[in-house]
Amino acid sequence: MFDIGFWELALIGVVALLVVGPDRLPALARTIGLWVGKIRRYVSTVRDDIEREIQADELKSMLSNTDDLNPLKDILDETTNTIDDAKRELSGAHKEADELMSADSGAVLDAADSDDSDDETGAHAVTPDSAATSLGEALSASSDDGTSSAPSAASSDDTVENTEDDEQRSR
Repeated sequence: MFDIGFWELALIGVVALLVVGPDRLPALARTIGLWVGKIRRYVSTVRDDIEREIQADELKSMLSNTDDLNPLKDILDETTNTIDDAKRELSGAHKEADELMSADSGAVLDAADSDDSDDETGAHAVTPDSAATSLGEALSASSDDGTSSAPSAASSDDTVENTEDDEQRSR
């Protein structure tokens, strides 16, 4: 603010001593000190208010530019796109599975045709035996090594016996 050094203050003190006198100089110094303190507090308060306003303006500008400062939004968009892609792939897989199932049901219907079991409407009735036979043929045809993927009755009996043995051991 002001560039006042020691010699300037000494000169002001000597002039004040000569003008005011030695009796009233301590009261004058005290009054000047109170006024200087009040001025400093007022300037400090004004400075703090200005700094708060500047910070508030900076925060407002930051909030208006949230697109640049929000990486979570980018991550959320990327995740949403990934989920949408996965849903599309899953629906495609469901369509393929439905097509395969319809092709397998065609094989079941072909087996029913060979039974010559027509009802009154002329539609072919599919019996459980013919459906199981056709399904077994379709599964064995679709397996890689040519063997049926259905478990045999003997292996299912062994599994039941092993489960019962495990339960008895745990008791």
